[in-house]
Amino acid sequence: MGVVQPLPPNAPSRIGDYTLLAALGRGAMGSVYLARSRGGRPIAVKVSRAELADNPEFRERFRREVEMARAVGGFWTATVVDADPDADRPWMATEYIPGPSLQQAVQDHGPLPERAVRRLAGGLAEALVAIHGAGLVHRDLKPSNVLLADDGPRVIDFGIARALEHSALTEAGIVFGTPGYLSPEQVVGQKITTQSDVFALGSVLVYAATGGGPFGEGATSALVYRVVHQEPDLSRVPPGLVPLIVPCLVREPANRPTPARLLEAIGPPSAEPSWLPARIRTMVEQRHTELGKLPAKPPTRVMVDDPPPKPPTLVAPAPTRTPAPPQQTPTPVRTDPDRKEVRPTGVRFKTSRAVGLSWAGAHVLAAVVSISVADPAAGAPGAVRLAAFLAFLAFALTGTRLLVGVARSPLTLDVGPDGITLSNGEESRRLPWYAIARVKVEAHHARPWLVVWLVAAAKTPETLGRGSFGRHKGGLRVYPISHERYRKRRDRDVVELRSALAWYGSAAYDPR
Repeated sequence: MGVVQPLPPNAPSRIGDYTLLAALGRGAMGSVYLARSRGGRPIAVKVSRAELADNPEFRERFRREVEMARAVGGFWTATVVDADPDADRPWMATEYIPGPSLQQAVQDHGPLPERAVRRLAGGLAEALVAIHGAGLVHRDLKPSNVLLADDGPRVIDFGIARALEHSALTEAGIVFGTPGYLSPEQVVGQKITTQSDVFALGSVLVYAATGGGPFGEGATSALVYRVVHQEPDLSRVPPGLVPLIVPCLVREPANRPTPARLLEAIGPPSAEPSWLPARIRTMVEQRHTELGKLPAKPPTRVMVDDPPPKPPTLVAPAPTRTPAPPQQTPTPVRTDPDRKEVRPTGVRFKTSRAVGLSWAGAHVLAAVVSISVADPAAGAPGAVRLAAFLAFLAFALTGTRLLVGVARSPLTLDVGPDGITLSNGEESRRLPWYAIARVKVEAHHARPWLVVWLVAAAKTPETLGRGSFGRHKGGLRVYPISHERYRKRRDRDVVELRSALAWYGSAAYDPR
């Protein structure tokens, strides 16, 4: 669980039948506390955020997820012991695991040895068998959601992601998950299945073995782009683990092994008495010691609601360009107590005068050469002069069109947690996600445009030039995607924009 910290001054003294002793952290769901049951058992209590508690649909989904999570009961999960979906702020209590998260252990002491990674893989695979058997998909398996105990790993936070994913938060265009551990199908908004958890498992094993994820570090958008379009980096993974990890990270979900098949591939665990390196065993022992030193009950206090938490940190993209992607924002990617908060600002695209000017210059030069060949004084045969004259017309026409485009103000497109913003350097127009019914990338006369369809009450923005906000098939053309660039670069920009839309505007994005 999270690092034990003193209770905030305004924290409640009790939740249900449990006395709160310390704070363990905060996440997308709300606050997490260390508590003690009436019989003295240590418990981790997770209390939902106030704004989620006001959403009837969230409560109903939370109730169903609690029922399903209670049915998990696997060896390597934190057992749900109590819950109250009907409380002022719904809460759920699980057994407290006095061990560090995988993320904290690796950050403090480096990668795990190969033997420990294999034991970790077996425990996580068996946990997924139990979670999937209960009808759940974890959706956010990552190093901070894996706890290291004396007898093996524990997976936490299963069953919560699904309740959150359909709450009002996702209606604002948030994708729950953590960059670098999301499966490709999660990033692009396709159907999520149990095989999505297998992809995350492979990423977690790479982190445990190397100290870094399979898609590197950097801006959220860059990570998400790599997950969809690049191969994982396994160069630092010990050779003995590569055959185990590679099948988990294939892009096509149907080609990944099931957790049960992974257990067969891993084989029986070693007979050594402890699976953890000595330095991490010491961390586990320290957690046990801390637990023993906690008072039987906290000082008397007045029960007050927690202050509104900072928005979670959620994952979306800022492709490899000018970040300004996604992990999101004040609509977030999730914020974890064991992980530094990432605050993305959005993904930016910009039309280029320099590129258009260079292409215009090339066409003007070609036109000059063509007309010189077409000149009767050049002495070329009549057929050659005719062909050169036709070429001159084509080059001159294209060059003129490019020069006209260069003369127009460049446009800047920002795709972020709050919506889509278009600017020409003097004015800007913002389309918030709640005003967008549908958004997609569509070719118009072989040139790709970002097109949006607004909700009925939304006002159509005035144009900012370059054809922006022109009518198109009942919607509005917003941004010409790299029309002045060569095809390969234009195709790359289209891919990056699609990734950003899937990340930030998943509720409205139409991938067709």
